[in-house]
Amino acid sequence: MDARAWFEAYLAAFNRGDFEGFGAYYADDVQFFGQAATLTGRAAVLDFYRGVRARLDETVDLLSFVGSETMAAAEIRTTLVAREDWPDFPTGPLTKGARRQSINFAFYDIADGRFTRIRSARFRRIE
Repeated sequence: MDARAWFEAYLAAFNRGDFEGFGAYYADDVQFFGQAATLTGRAAVLDFYRGVRARLDETVDLLSFVGSETMAAAEIRTTLVAREDWPDFPTGPLTKGARRQSINFAFYDIADGRFTRIRSARFRRIE
């Protein structure tokens, strides 16, 4: 397995909003520790992203990557563009049309080709 190509395919599915495509990367009992939510289970993660995608556009660009069949670490740039006002957005209020970018680190534990645990943290916000 080419770990980087596999991970890039995941990001491509995520960026185009292909829930079935990127959801296939999550184990049924995946543990997700993100900046906006802490979740357990594939269904919970997909429901969370459906709610997010209903209100904003999110794009993730891979800046650096190290990975294997059991673990991956990525430096990513996340771009959010609000399609509507979201005053109680978990990482701070957004107004319609607002664009927010950040550099984040994400760590993935992998078993049988699926993420079993995802941990992410913001490194810095881009003004």
